[in-house]
Amino acid sequence: MSLRALIICFAILVMKFPCAQGFKMHFSNSIADCYGAVEVLDYNNDSRVQFPGDFGQYDEFEHFYAEHSEVNSVWLRLEPNLKGQFEFEIYTENNVDFGYYLFKANNNSFCEELEKGTIEPIRYSTTSYHKKGTGGDYKPHVEVDYDDVYYLMIHTNSTYKGRIRVAYRRIGDVQKTTSVIQDYRDDPNDNFVRVKIRDADTGDPVEANIIFNGIRRDNDLFLGTDFIFSANLEKELFIESNTPGYFLYSKVISTEQMRDKNSEILIELERLGPGKKLALEDIKFEQNSDVFMPIALPALKRLMDFLALNDEIKIEIQGHVNAPGVKNNLRIQNLSESRARAVKKFLKDNGIDANRMTVVGYGNLHMKYEEPTEPWQEEANRRVEIMIIDEDSK
Repeated sequence: MSLRALIICFAILVMKFPCAQGFKMHFSNSIADCYGAVEVLDYNNDSRVQFPGDFGQYDEFEHFYAEHSEVNSVWLRLEPNLKGQFEFEIYTENNVDFGYYLFKANNNSFCEELEKGTIEPIRYSTTSYHKKGTGGDYKPHVEVDYDDVYYLMIHTNSTYKGRIRVAYRRIGDVQKTTSVIQDYRDDPNDNFVRVKIRDADTGDPVEANIIFNGIRRDNDLFLGTDFIFSANLEKELFIESNTPGYFLYSKVISTEQMRDKNSEILIELERLGPGKKLALEDIKFEQNSDVFMPIALPALKRLMDFLALNDEIKIEIQGHVNAPGVKNNLRIQNLSESRARAVKKFLKDNGIDANRMTVVGYGNLHMKYEEPTEPWQEEANRRVEIMIIDEDSK
């Protein structure tokens, strides 16, 4: 079984069977729960987060701070990729009192270990109060190594959906991604197609999650910056990327001109960021339904993290259907809007303010493939796209 298949199977279990008989499985996508911790990927800019107004599905205080009850919190997952000193500072922008709890994760089961009561914070402050727009020095700080992972819980005793800002500073050797070529040719003397994954703004290599169709290893999940395949490809090469910190990417490339010679394909990924007016695709659905396909779960979580860390962003959620050769009618229109509303509900249920989201259904007016001939083309038509429509000035 490929890694992608394993991911899909896990997503099915999570989405359909959150609590199997005889098996205790806690899972939550809420940013107020450890399991839904927001992945911080940009340490050069501040994280601007809005408290969700509740404590999610689980009161994590009972595991490490039992004398109090959790009221309103947000969790951040931090992986600084640094050997040196990591510092952060928390500001309140609404005169909201807050406390913080910083944990070091020793393995990939941190939230489960927290639930067992075997983990305690390495830095914490139960209550802090700053006037609006103020903060202290860069404190606390921790000495970190390249692979260290931390979880930061920020808590307030108010149910108000106040805003906070977290600023970071990395002092020491910051690990950067370098280009590494992975050669998948059977014969190293074959003509090749090289696929390079780069940041669209900086041109730097990106360690991306990539799925290729058309290379005789279809649907396998690849991780890396540069790939080499034999030039004897199918007529079309379908490339899909779902990489943390970047907009989802999908493209079909004709390979007829690449046969029997060396050639190169450059994939430029656009980094998620405020003010970008790009569509976020690949939130896909079952046929004739507003039920998410399992592969949509990582995309939904990625979108939620982006919105959680950029609380000034507003979005328009655009629903689409696959209905070739059919006139756009009320049923098709309603299905497309229902799909958009399903995305809004997922985000709202997990801590994103509903006032930041509008929905619109386009029916089959904007299908990516007017006459789809392959299942993946039909899937691409059954989608929701996310458009950044506003950035409030602050």
